[in-house]
Amino acid sequence: MSGIGHLAAGFAAKPVELKIPLWVLLVASETNDILYFLFAFIGLEHKAVMTMDFNQGVKYLTPALNPWSHGLFMSVVWSLTIALMGFLFYKDRRSGILLGLVVFSHWLLDFLMHSNLPLFFKGSPLVGLGMENSGIGLLFMTIFDLVILTAAILFYYRTKKRTDLSVRP
Repeated sequence: MSGIGHLAAGFAAKPVELKIPLWVLLVASETNDILYFLFAFIGLEHKAVMTMDFNQGVKYLTPALNPWSHGLFMSVVWSLTIALMGFLFYKDRRSGILLGLVVFSHWLLDFLMHSNLPLFFKGSPLVGLGMENSGIGLLFMTIFDLVILTAAILFYYRTKKRTDLSVRP
């Protein structure tokens, strides 16, 4: 995904647990990409070189190998890590679980977009539906990003307005 659609999980999750600040949920939704840039910076993962257009989709000129940030196994590890941190910080199981789910939503959305997500580490099978591999798929996923983000923001603001009204004396 382009990254923007991942934010939808943070906006949609906010009304579920009011004690978690929105910015924490938005950062949680981008955890995998934040780790990717960190790991690429230190040399643990390599940035892929690619071309992208709505006629041919995404074409990788160099392989994209990011098992530490985007592999299924490590995505589960990051989700559990953030869930534990959320539980310890907020002293609430529900908050921890919600944060962990928001982190894992990143992998689920990437599964739709990419076809090169490793299950474990280098050399393990790659999975994903690969919508990015065709022009029409890339266009669909771009529109999908915008639709789910817009829907989540509307959900957040409508719920926020109702919550604000119910709190007033």
